Amino acid sequence: MNNKKTKKPNKAELLIYKALNKALEEDKLRLYLDYGKINRPGSPVYDPWEKLLPVLTPVLIGMLLIIFDYIISGLLFITAAILIYMNYFKKKIYHRIIERTKKYITQSYDCCQNLWNFGGIVLVNTKNKKSGCISPNGDWKEFIVQNFADYMIDSQKDETVKNDETETKLSA
Repeated sequence: MNNKKTKKPNKAELLIYKALNKALEEDKLRLYLDYGKINRPGSPVYDPWEKLLPVLTPVLIGMLLIIFDYIISGLLFITAAILIYMNYFKKKIYHRIIERTKKYITQSYDCCQNLWNFGGIVLVNTKNKKSGCISPNGDWKEFIVQNFADYMIDSQKDETVKNDETETKLSA
């Protein structure tokens, strides 16, 4: 059981989250995934059918061909289906996982924090690909502040942001 109480994000954290969303939207921030970690039971973006169907379907059809046709035709079908999966469908599934992860992250601050704590995500600045942050050990908020601070500026609340940042630095 998780004993951590979810705290309500303060204004500075919400501005950092807003900057993350804006950087993702403008493709200034790239999202890379550890597919083995992010697409497994327990992950908020896990879809069991994406793991099960690509393997189960060719095997079942191949078994039917083995039973009702010839063994060779069933084995050839299974082999061809595996090759097609590895070269075509696997890329499509990875793309869907990335899109689903982006959608989940941009859904709310709590969703973003939840997925970050789960792990399997790497944030990379597209201008400096050597600059990245790996979940769950890295601090995504600090990474966003260092790389995308200009997205945190809200023209109407510019003075409030400066005061919140000063309070955050003083409390740290």
